[in-house]
Amino acid sequence: MPRVLNIGSLNIDYVYQVPHFLRGGETLAAYRRAIHIGGKGLNQSVALARAGLRTSHAGIVGQDGTFLKVFLEHEGVGVSRVAVDPNEPSGHTFIQVVPEGGENAILYYPGTNVRLTPEFVKSAMDDFGEGDALLVQNETSAVRYSIEHALEKGMRVIFNPSPFDSQAPLLPLNRISALIANETEAEGLLGLEKKEKTPEEAMDIVAELGRRYPDTVILVTLGSQGVVCRMPGFEPDFIKAFPVHPADTTGAGDTFTGFAVRALMDAWEKKDAEEAHAVLLEGLRFAAMAAAISVTRPGAAESIPYWKEVDEAMRDTD
Repeated sequence: MPRVLNIGSLNIDYVYQVPHFLRGGETLAAYRRAIHIGGKGLNQSVALARAGLRTSHAGIVGQDGTFLKVFLEHEGVGVSRVAVDPNEPSGHTFIQVVPEGGENAILYYPGTNVRLTPEFVKSAMDDFGEGDALLVQNETSAVRYSIEHALEKGMRVIFNPSPFDSQAPLLPLNRISALIANETEAEGLLGLEKKEKTPEEAMDIVAELGRRYPDTVILVTLGSQGVVCRMPGFEPDFIKAFPVHPADTTGAGDTFTGFAVRALMDAWEKKDAEEAHAVLLEGLRFAAMAAAISVTRPGAAESIPYWKEVDEAMRDTD
C-alpha cells in the first residue's frame, strides 16, 4: 500500500479546572491540572495509523515535547522526520475549563509548529514520490511549499484547511487530489456567510466547490449530521452520521480525516471509476463510524478507535 506523509502540528495541552474564567488583573487558583498530547497533526497521524495506513509524521517539537515523538512512535507512526528544536518550546495551549457546562477558554502559542521551513519540508519528502500521499493541515508554517513540492514529486495531496485563514483560498487547491473541510471552512473557501447548513444546503456548497476544483475530491463534514462527498465525474453524495450519545467531541474531526484518507487511498487504487466511487463511499461510512466511536470516549488521540473496532461496529449495523 502507498505511504502517507503527514505534515502537521504537535502540541502540548495544559488543561486547568477553574471556578470561573480568569479576569483582567485577577490571580486565580486552579483546583486541577492535566497535561494532554494534542495538535491536529498528531491526532490525524494517530488516526491514519489506526486506520491501517503506513504513516510518517513530519514536524518539529521543542525539548519539552519529546514525549509527543515517543507517543507517535508507540502508535506505529514513523518519526524520523520529527525534529527537536532546542531553542523554542513546542506548540502548546493553556485551557481553562469551568464546571458549568464544561465551557473552555484557550490560549494558544504555536511555538515550533511555525518553525517548519521549505528546506525542512524538502528533506522530509526526500524518499516519497508518485503514488504516495501528503496530508497537510493549516496549523504549521510552509503549507504552500509543502503542497507545491509534493505536487512536483507526483504525490497525491490531501488538504485540511483547519484552522481556516485568508490564505487558504489562495493555495493551488485546483491541483490537489482531495479537500477535507468542515462546513465553516468550506464556507470560508467560497466567501459565504458562516451558518449551520442542512445536508441539502451543504450539497450546494460541495457542488460549487466541485465547479471551482473539478479534479479534486471534495469532502465537507457536517458534525453530527454526516458528510457530503463529491468525487469527480459523480454527483454529490450524502453519508449520514451514526447516532450516538456523545461524551467528548474533541478530536472527532481528526478521527474522521484519518479514516477518510484510508477511504481515498483505497479508492485511488481502483482503475474503474464506478468501482472507485463505491469503494470511497463505503470507506467514508467506516470513517463516519470511527468518528462516532471517538465521541463516546474522553480525550482526542486517546479516543481514536482502531480499524478492527470500527470493522466490528460496522458488522453490528448490517
